[in-house]
Amino acid sequence: MKIEIWIGVVVLISVPIGMFLWQRWREKKAQRDGVVVYATVVSGEPVKVFGKLSEMMKIVMWVQEPDSAPREVTLKSRIAPGQKLEAGTRLCVVIDPTDPKRIYPASEESMKRVVLTGPRRERRMMKTGRGVQRTGQRPGGRRGAA
Repeated sequence: MKIEIWIGVVVLISVPIGMFLWQRWREKKAQRDGVVVYATVVSGEPVKVFGKLSEMMKIVMWVQEPDSAPREVTLKSRIAPGQKLEAGTRLCVVIDPTDPKRIYPASEESMKRVVLTGPRRERRMMKTGRGVQRTGQRPGGRRGAA
């Protein structure tokens, strides 16, 4: 009788630990082998745990994989207390190569191999590092000069 209780306790403890380690291994593999793209934030709302707001946020964003149409995904992630998350913000995310429905926030190491997707104008701005495009002026001359 006592042995069945101890086997039950061991199973109850080892299953959550095993699930955590499996998910952690799967995320590390995705960070190493997955496609890294920019995602555009649509909205973000805090997640409540036991009726209280937590550091976790539910982020809804648009992701465009190379050679495919954009799609909406939801990600739950921790956000620093002073950080604001507004609509239109671009975040780096990793798409799992085994299951494209799985999305993870990109690590610093995986951000180095980001693939630029989206319209040509946006790709050009991201490549040059310009966040804001100036309209009405040419880069090399005066306006209206002939």
